[in-house]
Amino acid sequence: MANARKLDGIHFMLPTPFDSNGDLDCDSFSRLVGAARSAGCTGVVTLGVMGEAQRLLDKERKPIVDAVVAAAGSDLTVTVGASAESNRTLSERIKHAQSAGATAVMIAPSKLAKPNSNATYQYYASAQEVTNVPLVIQDLPDQTGVHLDPAFIAKLHRELPDAKYLKLEDPPTPQKVTKVIDATQKSMGIFGGLGGAFLYEELQRGAIGTMTGFAYPEVLVAIHKYITNGNKERAREIFYKWIPLIRYENSAGIGLAIRKEIMKIRGFIKTAYVRPPTPNIGDDTRTELKDLMKCMDLGVDAL
Repeated sequence: MANARKLDGIHFMLPTPFDSNGDLDCDSFSRLVGAARSAGCTGVVTLGVMGEAQRLLDKERKPIVDAVVAAAGSDLTVTVGASAESNRTLSERIKHAQSAGATAVMIAPSKLAKPNSNATYQYYASAQEVTNVPLVIQDLPDQTGVHLDPAFIAKLHRELPDAKYLKLEDPPTPQKVTKVIDATQKSMGIFGGLGGAFLYEELQRGAIGTMTGFAYPEVLVAIHKYITNGNKERAREIFYKWIPLIRYENSAGIGLAIRKEIMKIRGFIKTAYVRPPTPNIGDDTRTELKDLMKCMDLGVDAL
């Protein structure tokens, strides 16, 4: 396998920045990737749900991937979302990601009107046929409607050589981390997601990191560092201090807009625009967010 760099640690899920008219703002990717680097992240992820991939035109994908790969350089890994509604489209997206320099590709199951494990297996098998980088299987039933049980995940991992990683977003995630570790005999790298909502518990159960768009990635890096170094008490202290904002960012329906608003406040992006029909936040939500951030006294210097 070419370009097979190991994935672990905290990977910052990048939003897709837009200007106030809803057009791509590729210049902001350098700031977003720079924020990930400064936070101590080991990698970045683009064209996932956080990146509004389902709202993008096909012609917009290439400049996004090119901008992220260029900004990441050689010190950050780049995982590119390639999920698609057909095997052919999936294959083409994987080929493009690889040619652009992606370290790995992330693939959620194709949506199916009825559960069909054979079709889902063939979907991932078609990815294996064209890939020369690791596959990150994205377990995201709330978005796809497809539930991947631990035995099926283990089958993919066992039979598809590049299905090396799992991005687990099927709550309650800590319990499923344990089940997948048992099913794969600890040979599959498991990342959490869901904004870091269960990060402390996931790491305790054997996850190797997380891929998420929480707007303070340095907090997640610190939690991972302290768990890795055996200081669980400090990791737990940081996690529970920040859980109110992690929870608020995960507000159903407007979580992405909230994250973008925080990233705008932090100077990562120029606008907090999200593409319709995803709603932008209103003045009441913006006021609630600012009140929460003020009450939490969000200093990161002591991490």
